[in-house]
Amino acid sequence: MAYFFVVERPFLNRETELATLGQAWGEPRATLTLVWGRRRTGKTALLGRFVRGRPAVYYGATQQAVGAELAGFSAAVRETLPPRPTDILAHGDFQSWESALSYIGDQAATERLVVVLDEFPYLIGSEPALPSILQRFWDQRGQHGRLMLVLCGSAQSAMVAMQTQNAPLFGRIDRRIHIGPFGPEEASLFVPRLSPVEKAIAYGVVGGMPTYISRWRDDLGHVANLRRLFADPASPLIEEGEFVLTSELPDAAGYFRILHAIASGHRTFNAIRTFADIDITRQLDRLLQIGLVARERPVTERNTRSKRAVYRIADNFLDFWFRFVYRRRSDIARGLGREVVDRAILPRLADHMGGSWEEMCREFARGQAARGSLPVPVSTIGRWWNRDNSVEIDVVGLDDRRVVLAGSVKWGPTIGRRELVRLRHAVGALPDRAEDVQLVLFGRDRAHEVHPDEALTFTAEDLFPSP
Repeated sequence: MAYFFVVERPFLNRETELATLGQAWGEPRATLTLVWGRRRTGKTALLGRFVRGRPAVYYGATQQAVGAELAGFSAAVRETLPPRPTDILAHGDFQSWESALSYIGDQAATERLVVVLDEFPYLIGSEPALPSILQRFWDQRGQHGRLMLVLCGSAQSAMVAMQTQNAPLFGRIDRRIHIGPFGPEEASLFVPRLSPVEKAIAYGVVGGMPTYISRWRDDLGHVANLRRLFADPASPLIEEGEFVLTSELPDAAGYFRILHAIASGHRTFNAIRTFADIDITRQLDRLLQIGLVARERPVTERNTRSKRAVYRIADNFLDFWFRFVYRRRSDIARGLGREVVDRAILPRLADHMGGSWEEMCREFARGQAARGSLPVPVSTIGRWWNRDNSVEIDVVGLDDRRVVLAGSVKWGPTIGRRELVRLRHAVGALPDRAEDVQLVLFGRDRAHEVHPDEALTFTAEDLFPSP
């Protein structure tokens, strides 16, 4: 069957990804593009927007047997390219992927045509030889015409495996587009009527997935939104964390243990292993590979395998879900959702926001550095702590290997002289620092009693400016 796309929410941002697809379209030759990323990132909306107004065949695989998939693809082709009486499609469906690709190659021999195979890993599931079939087609015919072939998928491990050196399509892929969650400022476009602080809370709870942030009503404050989304047993977000894991990781039991450990504050390898009570090496590596977990080490640490590394859940929504929802789903299902929100979530929300706000501020600092908007040149931004964890600095910027910037982040109404004094003291513990380290203070609502010559100051209004 052919697929039509009705975007229920506004299509926002993704200018870079659209530009990359536009560049591929503008090539005078055939191109092969991979698009991949977690479910809910808006890949289908992006590709639907891109093919609008262009000659395009768009087919979304449905996890059926190969014959059913070929029938669906045949219908999609007929809709875009009505067959002539002598065409193979005028007499029935494609009987193999070889014949389907050959037909598409003929149609795109001299005229530009986009063919999108969405959820491509599903097609491989029904026809394991498909990557090799596609390789032969591409080498013999496809690359010599004007076809723009886009392979899209949500199964990140499978999409990454397609790019490895021993994969059939290795060396034939022209562009790779990884679709990740929106950053803080981009996500705030979905909730334009919220105040800067409320935008920060929304992002700290549901993160940058378009599907999640679009559920956060911008005519309500965070208390009402938390009750809507996490007190109601019918809310789709109650079971969303489990869906994310089981869709990415078929054998998900061990991964639940690891993520619950990290969300509960066990962040070193040994602490996670003890809490999870399993061998975590393989599972943790997989979580790192697909981007659900991030590994951090002191930003000045040169050893990438440093034993001083700590782990954090890289997605705000999953972090929130494992911290507050995972073990309380049965209570919510029994009608106690309001009590869960009011007694378990709201009293601890500030603690949760502390970590996510820190990462928002580091991301903001990276953006400022990339635009050259900081008083000092900065090439790397991260976090730093000493060996006995007695000193920690939330934002540390390096120029090459030299520390040139240090910042303190507080999720509180104000930030001022007390934090500045503490930051100055902490900077003394930093290795390889410049003579004059630029100091930065991040506060939620306002900064006070700090002169601009002493430190830069930023608040939620800077991170989430008015449109």
